[in-house]
Amino acid sequence: MPRPLMNTDADAASSGQLRPRPTKSVARDRLLTTRRSATYLRAIRELDAAGHVAAVDLARIVDDFRREFEDANCSTPVGIVSRCYLGAPYEVHTLALDGSIVEHYETGKQLPGGLERARSYAMSVAFDAIEVYPDRLVCVRVDGSVVALEGAE
Repeated sequence: MPRPLMNTDADAASSGQLRPRPTKSVARDRLLTTRRSATYLRAIRELDAAGHVAAVDLARIVDDFRREFEDANCSTPVGIVSRCYLGAPYEVHTLALDGSIVEHYETGKQLPGGLERARSYAMSVAFDAIEVYPDRLVCVRVDGSVVALEGAE
């Protein structure tokens, strides 16, 4: 019987080189891949309302986003990037869920904290929002369905 080319667990054990087995991640590291709720989609669309969002409305919007992920016991994105409909010179806006900050970015202005990699997807009319995680992007379509992009750069 031919011997496998790859180092299998049996080979590693017989050679005394045990490799750690990957462990299952905790639930909070899971990615929410189900369709986003109507509440979530409404909150995304409210970010452009009247040019800026009042502090009280922003707190409710951030709560809506957090609840979407907490109810499913999944990890929360570090930020959300979406197309800005305020008009020139603005192109995209961001929502940072940790600090509840909404900022509108002009064309060519760099987005902070790893959010820049979501800009080109956010500019697409196919998506309402791009959720940015440390290791991936999740593109939310207009109907609430999602596309996860592993290791998106």
